[in-house]
This record gives sequence, C-alpha cells and structure tokens, in this order.
Amino acid sequence: MPRKKSQKKSTAAEKEYAQELIARIVRECPRRQPTSEDERRSQMMMKEEFENIGLSTEVQDFEFNDNLYANIALHFGLGTVGTMVSGVFPLGGLALHSLASGSYWADSTRRAYILRRLLRFKPSQNLLATMPAEGSPDLRVVFLAHADAAFTGLLFNPDFIKKFSGNPPKGLGFIKRSMAFATQTQAALTGFDTLRIFLGPLTWPLRPIEYALTIPSMIALGLNLQVVLRNEIVPGANDNLSAVAALPILAQRLGPKKPKNVEYVFAITGCEEASLGGGDALAKAMEGVWDKKRTVIIGLDGLSGGDLNFAEMEGEVIKTPIPEWLGNVARETAASDPKFDEVKGFEIPVGGTDVAAFLAHGWEGVCMICVDHEIGAPRNYHSPEDTPENLDYDKLMYSIEFTEKLARNILKYRLV
Repeated sequence: MPRKKSQKKSTAAEKEYAQELIARIVRECPRRQPTSEDERRSQMMMKEEFENIGLSTEVQDFEFNDNLYANIALHFGLGTVGTMVSGVFPLGGLALHSLASGSYWADSTRRAYILRRLLRFKPSQNLLATMPAEGSPDLRVVFLAHADAAFTGLLFNPDFIKKFSGNPPKGLGFIKRSMAFATQTQAALTGFDTLRIFLGPLTWPLRPIEYALTIPSMIALGLNLQVVLRNEIVPGANDNLSAVAALPILAQRLGPKKPKNVEYVFAITGCEEASLGGGDALAKAMEGVWDKKRTVIIGLDGLSGGDLNFAEMEGEVIKTPIPEWLGNVARETAASDPKFDEVKGFEIPVGGTDVAAFLAHGWEGVCMICVDHEIGAPRNYHSPEDTPENLDYDKLMYSIEFTEKLARNILKYRLV
C-alpha cells in the first residue's frame, strides 16, 4: 500500500508490504518480458511507490532486444552451421566460427553487440529514484533491481541445473561454465578452418575432432531454441520482484540516517533477463555524470530461495572479479553477526547480474543473491513455480537487513 514520507514501518509491516506489492505486480503485470508493456507498467507502479515516500524519480529510455535465448541460439546455431560447411567451404566455416565466437565474446563483455543486432531492438527503460546529497555527493550508492521476468524451458529443470551448474562430475568442471566453453570451442574451430584453407584434403582426419568440438554449440542451440519455442514467461516473484520490493523498504530504512554528503539511487532496470540490457544502458548513460571513484553499485537479484551470498565473480566468457575491498566489506559485514554466517562469496557460472555490466564498464559493485547450493541456483529459478506463494518472505527480510548493514559499512569504509 502507498505510504507517506513520515511513516515508519515495523519489520512485520514491511514484510506485509512486500507481500502485497509483489502479489499486485504479478497480478497486474503477469508477462514482464523484456521490452514489454508489462515490464514498463511494473516500473511505473514502482515510480508511484517511490514518489509516495518522497523520492524524486526519472525514467531513462533505451533500446534492446527482448530474448536472450534467441540470441544464444543465433550465435551457436551459426557456429554449428560453420562446422557443417567447413569441410567443403573452409573459408565459410572460418567466417562463421569467427563470427560466433567473436560476437558472443564481445556481447558478454559489453564491448559490442554484433550478431544480436540481427534481432530487433525495441524500447525499454530504467527507472531511477534518488535521495540526493546536499551539494555534490562525496559518495553515491546505487541499488539495482530488475523489473523484467525470465523465459523458462528444459534448461531450468532443477536436475539439469544441478548437473551442469551445481557440482559437475569430477574432471568435467569445464561444463559448469558452459557458455564460456561453447565460445572457446568455437574459437578453437577457427584453427581447423585455417588449416583446411592451406592443407585441403590432408585435414580430413581431423573432422571427428571438429564434430566433437561442435557438440557444446549444438547443445546450446537445442536447449535455447526450446526456450524460444516454448515462449513462456515466469511470474518472477523471487527473480526479481523480491529485490524490486526491497528497494523502497531500504530507502525508508537508510533515509533517516543518511549523511548529508551521500546520495542514494534506487534503480529498477529493464531487459536484465535479455542479457543485462538495462544495466549496460545505465552504466553507459551515467558515464561522466556519476563519478566512478565516488560511486558504488549494490545489485539485488533474487533475495529468497537459498542462502544469501554475494557474487564475487561474474562474467560468462571472461571472469570478472568484484573489487577486493568490496568483497572484504561484505565478509566483514557477515562476520559482524553470527546470524549472517551463511553469507559467503559465490561465483556465478552462467549468466550474470546487472552489476556485471557495470563492472565491464569500469564501475565498482557487488550483487547480493540467494543460492540453493544443492542445485547451484535459487530454488524455482526461472520456473513457473516462482510465484508469490512460493516466496520465503522471512528470507527476504533477512536479505534486506544484511543489505542495509552492508550499505552502512560501505559508507564507513569510503567516508573515512
């Protein structure tokens, strides 16, 4: 329910507020596909929530495509075709393998969008709610949560996630970073194509190796194509309305003791599930506007469904660690109270959060996530079961409490 700026809610009332807000967004915006009207409508609902507690808001428009899985299928489908044609047309195989591996590397590292441009870009937006400093801020803390919800498919069956993202069999650790492996094998195939251009038929004995190296791309093509054809968007109560609902609660908790020289920004991004489109757009838009040396990003992405962790390593193809000092502050915050013993660093094996886009552009940040370590992902991850009824609201409040303490400790560290 809307709240006035002067109201202060108890933890029980905050939990009730989060329950009602998440249920209302799911009910009124059931298909929050990236770039969709429901995505935008959910952000406008949050715009009203922020304004009701006295924050100024701004909407920043950008364009992105709407389907991560179509993008993956396109890349590794072309790579698979490259192997099929390289036997008789090695130059064509070299072109396709180079394009697939180079484009996906550039895409995942935010260097450039190449093959993705073949998929139509559509309007989306980021919502920013600001609690300003008096004058130029000595420190800005930006909290991120995404409004859009994910597609689902066989790829997100818990048994599948457990085998390939959790704890794979001994000697098969490389499959845990499956997208990196598929990209690397595509890059390796360019070497075979080059040999064939110069040696011709002498390279035919290498064909079985080339087919073996193409298997990861074929698997990526099949699994992601199934998601595209199924075309089902999950409710996304945990991923990521739990974090969306946390932002106004954090604003009201942090606001009363905010130092005058600190600015808080609460950003609800779009297109995160299409591969961090909103985070990338925001990181680029604020280049030269926000001082990177005085800005810290705190991402929130799924605050229920497992143990609360912080992502100490992100990046699909190239691993990107968070700043060492931020990891230290997160660990010190966890060590400050026995109830936070579960909070540890976690390396995201596949995909990433909006913070990864900021890290790629030279910002400093860390993302808080919940992980069921039995499967290597949050419970009900990208599943139709990610409903308001299946959300653990006590864990959500626990996650909010830790994030609040983390933010205050970051202030202590940076303002000394």
